[in-house]
Amino acid sequence: MKKNIDLATIKKFILANALSENVMLMLHPSNFEKLVAKGAKKAKSFCISGINIIADENNEISEYEIDVLEVKFN
Repeated sequence: MKKNIDLATIKKFILANALSENVMLMLHPSNFEKLVAKGAKKAKSFCISGINIIADENNEISEYEIDVLEVKFN
């Protein structure tokens, strides 16, 4: 079963997993493009609830999957 990834889905995912600013979310490029398609400019990332969302540039993420990346601060 395919899931639709939209802003509401991402917000629910963030809340359900109690994520904070120490992570980034990575989406399949097609899912990412669908989310930013409504904007006037082509975006490389965007932010929801203080968490950056980026597209997978290495084809590691399946479509309709959300991957959580830990961000390490020096």
